[in-house]
Amino acid sequence: MLEQEPEIAEIVTAGEISDEVDYAVAMFLANERGFGLTACQPHLVKTKDGKQLVMMSIDSTFRGDDNNIYGYGEVGKLYLDPENNFEVVYCSPTGEIDEKREELMETAEPQQRPRGKY
Repeated sequence: MLEQEPEIAEIVTAGEISDEVDYAVAMFLANERGFGLTACQPHLVKTKDGKQLVMMSIDSTFRGDDNNIYGYGEVGKLYLDPENNFEVVYCSPTGEIDEKREELMETAEPQQRPRGKY
């Protein structure tokens, strides 16, 4: 896995990921960065070195008392390699995610999120 976030040259397109990739990403986040994180907003991007990757935002989320999903906002980024079975090639470090999560929880109001992939 890369130590630094890839430098993006351009966003090629916004899109969707398959249910299988969505599940794999959710399991990666739960196992490697902790619960309460949801990958969202997939974009195919081209890096400065010409490689194409899938970039996703990581949202700090929770289930409210009303059984709806809420999020505070972006706390990190995750990159997948579509040419290598959607392997995670970069994910924001846990410390950075935790720091941004705490900041957002103190300053932002959570907003309702749609169910399923988003």
